[in-house]
Amino acid sequence: MLKLFTPNYYIHRYTALRPAFLKEQGIQLLICDIDNTLVPHDVAVPDDEAIAFLKSIQDAGIQIVFISNNVEERVATFAKGLNIPFYPFAMKPLPKTYRKMLKDFHVKRDVVAVLGDQLMTDILGANVMRFYTILTAQVVERDLSFTKVNRVFENIVFSLLKVTGKLVKGEYDE
Repeated sequence: MLKLFTPNYYIHRYTALRPAFLKEQGIQLLICDIDNTLVPHDVAVPDDEAIAFLKSIQDAGIQIVFISNNVEERVATFAKGLNIPFYPFAMKPLPKTYRKMLKDFHVKRDVVAVLGDQLMTDILGANVMRFYTILTAQVVERDLSFTKVNRVFENIVFSLLKVTGKLVKGEYDE
């Protein structure tokens, strides 16, 4: 059961994710969460650092797609001008949107990675799909109210992962 919450790779910040590392893993498609993964939930557009990160991934020949449980207006505003497709109101961790992405991008699950900041949505959903999972620490500590509830359960899972030796919060792979 805890395996479903255990990422393949754990980083302190999204900028630590290198395109060469993704290529070594055979990744062709990076599914990327937005809120508190790339920017705080209350920041509408990507900053220069996020744009540079996304460009470096694309320049390596890896496709990017945004996924979010947030509403279309927020996700569309963030993605505007980036030429990156997006899937709002994805209902993570449910697999429906992930399955649609596999079909839309004509890729097999073993060439897909998911980058996100939450065990309860991003990592759980991606592990159910058997994607390569990358957990990043939150960009900021503040969260939306419903995410705060997820964080309570997430902290319980982190405690269990620590006890079993699978993952320690704040002990990163890179």
